[in-house]
Amino acid sequence: MKKLKVLHINASSEGGASVVAQRLNEALNESGLVFSKHLVFSGKPYSGKSTWGYSLISNTPWNCFTAFFRHALDKLDFLRFEAGKSIRFQFSHASQGIDISRHPLVQEADIIHLHWVHKGFQSFATLEKLLALPKKFVWTCHDLWPVTGGCYYNWGCTNHETGCGNCKYLKNPASDDLSSVLIQKKISLWGNNQIRWITPSRWLAEQGTNSLVMRNNKPFEVIPNPINTISYQPIAAEERETLCTKYGLPQNMPVLLFSAAYLGNQAKGFSLFVDLCSALQQQSIAFHALILGDNKGLELKFDFPFTFWGYVSDADRIKHAFLMSDLYVITSVQDNLPTTIMESLSMGIPVAGFRVGGIPELVDEGLNGFLADSGDAVSLAEKVASFLKDNRNWAAYRNNARNKAVTNYDTAVIAAKFASVYQDL
Repeated sequence: MKKLKVLHINASSEGGASVVAQRLNEALNESGLVFSKHLVFSGKPYSGKSTWGYSLISNTPWNCFTAFFRHALDKLDFLRFEAGKSIRFQFSHASQGIDISRHPLVQEADIIHLHWVHKGFQSFATLEKLLALPKKFVWTCHDLWPVTGGCYYNWGCTNHETGCGNCKYLKNPASDDLSSVLIQKKISLWGNNQIRWITPSRWLAEQGTNSLVMRNNKPFEVIPNPINTISYQPIAAEERETLCTKYGLPQNMPVLLFSAAYLGNQAKGFSLFVDLCSALQQQSIAFHALILGDNKGLELKFDFPFTFWGYVSDADRIKHAFLMSDLYVITSVQDNLPTTIMESLSMGIPVAGFRVGGIPELVDEGLNGFLADSGDAVSLAEKVASFLKDNRNWAAYRNNARNKAVTNYDTAVIAAKFASVYQDL
């Protein structure tokens, strides 16, 4: 049987969707089941170790400027609609885009696999040209944008089920506002059962299936994101001690890790992590917090011991942060299927978080981590405190974390599932 040629499409080389797509690209090629390539609009040139790196469209200074300009123009145009600057990057009306329908990689592909296409990369006009090609299409929804009136996450709103309108993200919400116009565009362009819809979590599938956009489409298929469990694996206690010495972290107390691209992103709940750590401090629980993320002016003064690394893009340094930690704490109040949790589990680090989004699909209470109701930092702190006080079960938690990743999310497992989807188109 002829091997299918698959092309993954992404707006940026940075962010969770791009990481996931690149891992899948590599896994598919390693499996030998299909030929896979990855086309990225903007960002950094590929510098990884894999033979199957991504191709960057914005690979010259002029193209980089053009990519930046398109993204800026898209957001400037949205100023006339937005309810406030706090939601500027939580909604996309996809006004700017480039036509990639004639790109050589697009032309040679049998299957176009869309991932995250914003930041001035794809507009409704350019998506229409792309979807008009005699190709098969798969779209992995890393958020809800493809099935809403423009928001990435709905925060409990169900307007997308009836056609949107009266959108809280907009300056002048009305029954016929921009959100209602955009969702009708989506129904027109991809509401015809042309696309095979995938989502990494059952939670997002449940959120999106009832959308008006999906009325004439097959329901979402849930295929988790892949993790290379060879690259992300536990290390011996002696190696951990060496890393702690290298980075100046204490070896005589547990390390709690928090990681986010931007600490001010309300969805990531950094203030709740601070509350949790303060609660532990008040109970005289010994620990040290390692914090990763751009603070963009946020003042970091706490009553508990911590080390702040800022935004980290180096993959090895991020791995080291996990490997020096005893518990990864994720206090997101809305999330899909966080890549950071998968990385943590794969490296044998248990996880504490809230029962939101796809997090309960990853974290098994009392086996590889702990869960509390959304926003309940006090309850989560109590569970973390119990864990830190008694290290007799730490080895079991670590083994359970590792086994969960290897059994369910290893790249070979996920590659086989996607290859089956492609063959079935």
